[in-house]
Amino acid sequence: MLRRTALRWLAGLGTTFRAWAQTPAFPGTQSAALRDLAAVVLPASLGRSGTELIADQFERYVREYRPGADTEHGYGFTRVRPKAPSPAPEYLRQLAALPVPLTREAVEAALEQAQIKDLPRLPDGKSVIADLMSFYFRSADANDLCYRAAIGRESCRGLAGSAKAPAPLPSISHPTAQEHA
Repeated sequence: MLRRTALRWLAGLGTTFRAWAQTPAFPGTQSAALRDLAAVVLPASLGRSGTELIADQFERYVREYRPGADTEHGYGFTRVRPKAPSPAPEYLRQLAALPVPLTREAVEAALEQAQIKDLPRLPDGKSVIADLMSFYFRSADANDLCYRAAIGRESCRGLAGSAKAPAPLPSISHPTAQEHA
């Protein structure tokens, strides 16, 4: 019985490794397109260096994406769902289709063509534009920038001093590394 379990585990590992190994390099030749996209859709107050930092973090998220990994099922939901296949191939195709120079109008047209009405809770692979925006705008750093305060939504400040308002941001802050599921 133990041998069968071990063999099943090894077979599953092979499938996972094969799916991971077949994921195309992201962003490949589309690095400039991703950075230009970030400059168009992210807050201008971040500056070009800030939008490029977020583009770098999004690249890392896509490269480290593991298809088939168990997702968090949440409280009260007993079904664990595996992650979908990597969005990298679709993202590469979409980035290649963006015009140069990229304009806000071109971004709006691409979102309309993809029938994107809302940002997904987490990047879902349907639109590189919506997923990049979701990656940033649903982050703790975007929350801090919105309120211009060091709230640190993803961190625990503890009870000591919790009655005090969060400190104001010293200046326009550039995001730090963030973790996304």
